[in-house]
Amino acid sequence: MLNLTNARRIGIVGGDLVGWLAAIELRRVFEPDVDVTVIETPELFSFGLGEGGSRNLVDTLCRNELDLDIFVGEAGATYKLGVLYDNWRGGGISDRYYRLFCGPGIPEIEWRVDGFFPLLSARIAMGEDLHTCVPGFDAIARHASQKDIERLLATGQSGLCRSYHFDAEAFERYLKRVGLSRGIIAHASAVCGMRLDERGCVRSLHLDGEQLEVDFVIDASGFARLGLGSVFGTRWRSFANTLPTDRAITFDLEPSEMCPDPVTRLTAMKAGWMWEVPLNRKITAGYVFSSRYADHAIAVAEVEHRLGHRVQPKHLLSLDQGYFETAWVNNLVALGTASGFVEPLDAALATHTFEQLRNIGRVLTNGGGVVPAHTIEAYNSANARSWTGVRDFLRLHYDCKRNDAPFWRDIAAAELPGGYAELRACFHKRTPRWIDIQPYVGSGWQALFHQLDWISVAASLGVVPAKAARAELRRLSAESRREVQAYLDLLNGTMSRHLPPSGWVH
Repeated sequence: MLNLTNARRIGIVGGDLVGWLAAIELRRVFEPDVDVTVIETPELFSFGLGEGGSRNLVDTLCRNELDLDIFVGEAGATYKLGVLYDNWRGGGISDRYYRLFCGPGIPEIEWRVDGFFPLLSARIAMGEDLHTCVPGFDAIARHASQKDIERLLATGQSGLCRSYHFDAEAFERYLKRVGLSRGIIAHASAVCGMRLDERGCVRSLHLDGEQLEVDFVIDASGFARLGLGSVFGTRWRSFANTLPTDRAITFDLEPSEMCPDPVTRLTAMKAGWMWEVPLNRKITAGYVFSSRYADHAIAVAEVEHRLGHRVQPKHLLSLDQGYFETAWVNNLVALGTASGFVEPLDAALATHTFEQLRNIGRVLTNGGGVVPAHTIEAYNSANARSWTGVRDFLRLHYDCKRNDAPFWRDIAAAELPGGYAELRACFHKRTPRWIDIQPYVGSGWQALFHQLDWISVAASLGVVPAKAARAELRRLSAESRREVQAYLDLLNGTMSRHLPPSGWVH
């Protein structure tokens, strides 16, 4: 049992974006007389949450009473409504599809039968893009201004949920200002070690020339992984055989459009993929690749060839993808990169980190500061399951028909993890369903990527073939098949309007 009812000090190791966000969360959870101290260690580098934004970013901000309008101004934030995948299907420069952050107001997802969406399956059967059924997609396609997007979202008719791109350094500075205003203590020092008591709990942090007594610790030390890696030696679960990229270069680009695109662009390359995050005055970008097929110089040359101009790399990074199987040990919880890492595809690391943080706060609050061992075990189990879901969703993105480079040919022939291999076999026969995602969720955790996310990627890459969608539709009742046919007639222009069927499941 972990009893924090008499806790006097909470220590946060690492003062980057993750550390300050954790401090603000725990400042909200604990009583005002409990010190929350952030140990800012300048030498720690965390290729952390990136700047691409996630679907659960807004909930994280609102839960911690961080005003969205102030956040937008302070963090240089721009709307993010989804992801654009460019060149992933092997069809050349014009080959693209979208995974949008879908919300209420899309008729195609308001009718559900036996766990699937017949109208989406009809579009897949007809070879129609899924993203074009989202009412707000037109604004994305025409590069609408931020003001236009704001007005569109305010109508409640866009079928879209908002998130944001943001400047990570500016976001961190904003969080620090808020944290200090709420009484959080900032302490600049290197963390040299941790002292454990006889029960294996962290009792003090060894700083430069002093010791800081603590009752609870959040390890947000990034790649240094001072807690799980150095002190506790927790077992590491590698994704190296599943997710093939292990290097990255980062760089900035000049925006080519007056209005920032409200989507993150991900472009498939010869040895991996490139990201572009549009902010107000720049585009933050990078190329994630496999060292088996390219080195730093080759990667830079490929980027410059594609963009048609020179780039100045900012960082060359080595990526070790995987996670620690136990993230909460006694009175220490590792958060973000300190607990695991995946490539910045689909802002998966940010999505997972925000869900970790929500559950830390939920467990401490709902338990009144008293946490039984089996609750900690449940947190660790759910965390591991969530990481597995991230792995499998990211692996889905590489299940495309590209064969124009050794990287893509080799990954197509690589062995799949058992759980994902079974899912892919199911997707060859039907569309993804909620029951497919449930095994990745447990103990109060929420799904990081929803059924529509899986459908958007799997159908666009052909993992769900048209014949599978047609087979799914054949299992509908005669009345439902007539409704589907009416919808297809509408798509083909042979009907002037489509009346909603009775019995739609909302």
